[in-house]
Amino acid sequence: MERNKIDYGIDLGTTNSAICRMEKGVPVIQKTDIQADIMPSCVSVNKKGARRVGQTAYNSMLQDKRRATKSWKYTSNSYVEFKRSMGTNQTYNSSYLGKSLSPEELSAEVLIKLKSFVLDENVHDAVITVPAKFTLLQKTATLEAAKLAGFEHCELLQEPIAASMAFGLSTEEKNGYWMVFDFGGGTFDAALLKVEDGIMQVFDTEGDNYLGGKNLDLALVNDIIIPYLKENYAIDGILAVPDKKEILQEAMKTYTEEAKNQLSFQTSWDILSNLGDLGEDDNGEEIELDLTITQEQAFASMRPYFQKAVDICKKLLQRNNMTGEQLNKLILVGGPTHSPLVRDMLREQITPNVD
Repeated sequence: MERNKIDYGIDLGTTNSAICRMEKGVPVIQKTDIQADIMPSCVSVNKKGARRVGQTAYNSMLQDKRRATKSWKYTSNSYVEFKRSMGTNQTYNSSYLGKSLSPEELSAEVLIKLKSFVLDENVHDAVITVPAKFTLLQKTATLEAAKLAGFEHCELLQEPIAASMAFGLSTEEKNGYWMVFDFGGGTFDAALLKVEDGIMQVFDTEGDNYLGGKNLDLALVNDIIIPYLKENYAIDGILAVPDKKEILQEAMKTYTEEAKNQLSFQTSWDILSNLGDLGEDDNGEEIELDLTITQEQAFASMRPYFQKAVDICKKLLQRNNMTGEQLNKLILVGGPTHSPLVRDMLREQITPNVD
């Protein structure tokens, strides 16, 4: 029987992506090839020109970044955060393919991979979420990526609306003012919605396209990992050369990303590198990581970035002559919002009605 509605929804994220299907009125995540709910929005090309997408591609990129500390040269055929470039002329060169790839082509690879997780039917139609502040060019580019991925029909839905709809399925409240606090891996968006009889309307948005979990990863590197390395290794020469410093930071971020995630739920986390993972310091001594980061240390590093997001929310409220007391709900979206730090900050500075 031919469908007269769209059953699939896709979160085409800057850092991670996911696909779900409505089954008997309930959204059900389609598990990835490693039985996870989400997949890294990462594409890589190997020496034979084969394209890999998702966790395999991301693991390849992590190895490339760590390996770069041995030669202090970073060459990679792995690509992330290309969503930022949608609707622009930016391209991503692949030495293995002998050509450049557009953000739309890379996004199409992610969409194709997501479709493959649906095992019992072919997916031709979907709703794809986009940031509230996406321009017409960026929206058009998203539809082009869907077309390249083989979709016959796609609708775009603002991410704050999608988050509110998901929240609305589990709440009895159908009226009032809601704020969506979407702190993702690469971007931050805040949106104000008015809800009347279950009908949701975004009436203002604010955000920062360069504020997200990646900032937290780098903060942990600069505030905790680099001081540890300076205390235990000779790295002043490395830090004095901008390209080498960036390579070192990128390699260290591959460790702090997991630490950041774990410290949302644990009071401490051990960072241990494997023998041979990393290169040598200025004196030729192999660099190894063996340290413990406490939740208190991590929160001190992350607080300024969460405060930026909270301040954006305050600005959004002020612009609309509102206060946090008028918000019926503050809906949290994004992995970093699992942190008790940001939840406490929002309760103290915006509203106690945090969900």
